[in-house]
Amino acid sequence: MSSPDRPLFPRATRFWRRTTPVLALALSLVLLGACSVEPLYGSRTGKARGGGAAAIEIAPIKDRVGHIVRNHLIDALTPRGQPAHPDYRLTLSVEQHKTPILIQLDDHATRFNLTLRARFSLADRDGAVVYWDSARATGSFNVVESGFATVSAERDAAEEAARVLSEEILTLILLYLRR
Repeated sequence: MSSPDRPLFPRATRFWRRTTPVLALALSLVLLGACSVEPLYGSRTGKARGGGAAAIEIAPIKDRVGHIVRNHLIDALTPRGQPAHPDYRLTLSVEQHKTPILIQLDDHATRFNLTLRARFSLADRDGAVVYWDSARATGSFNVVESGFATVSAERDAAEEAARVLSEEILTLILLYLRR
């Protein structure tokens, strides 16, 4: 009689226990080698094409929310400071709109959506616009009895929407530069 704890084919079991991890590793290396994923911030050889994202000068902007978007873009694109000889110049404008989304019976709004929309253009050294697009981000905030709390909530919603907007702009620009 055979014991249920003992495998029927002990040699085959030992063989597969040893070779399965090796086969899985070899298969994963083959699949990764066939992958066409490239880094977004650089190239496979480690050299950026024509300066890439680090060679973008970001033009100043007027309003407070625009400054927040610009500062996030500077931190992401040129963390070592503005380039001395930029290949591109990024110009953007940001519009801000508040829309009531929760209105009480007495026509008093208690919740707002804050939408930021940016139009931006990327110009080369000669000033010719090579890429332009728009991006949008939305945040929301509550209106409460305390005026200070409402202003603070609106400011926080604007700052978060500005951060999201800058990330979207950054993604669009980096995708354009990878072409």
